[in-house]
Amino acid sequence: MSDSVRRFFNAWGDGDAEARMAVLNDVLAAGVRYADPRLEEALVGTAAVIGYVGQFSQMAPGAIAQIAGIDARDGVIRATVEFIMADGQAQLGQYMIEMDADERLTRLVGFKGTGA
Repeated sequence: MSDSVRRFFNAWGDGDAEARMAVLNDVLAAGVRYADPRLEEALVGTAAVIGYVGQFSQMAPGAIAQIAGIDARDGVIRATVEFIMADGQAQLGQYMIEMDADERLTRLVGFKGTGA
């Protein structure tokens, strides 16, 4: 369950565009939907999500994203993700994630903070 999710978020900090794309193509379903607070509307498809993750890597060189906590209930994964900038500043977010039978990510909805 968590390997695809971990690989997805680890890819955010990969400065090698080809390696990042290979990982994301491996873990994302073709029709993946991705939404987070920075987007006005959801991204649809692997190319759109790969482009968005690539923007993070370009705009925040040296930054990483790592799983701070993960659990699941009734087919939905909840991941708390820590985005850490190169200067050490960090921000937490939570994602609700759905996967297909092949453990490819089909839907990710992100929220700022942890809701606590």
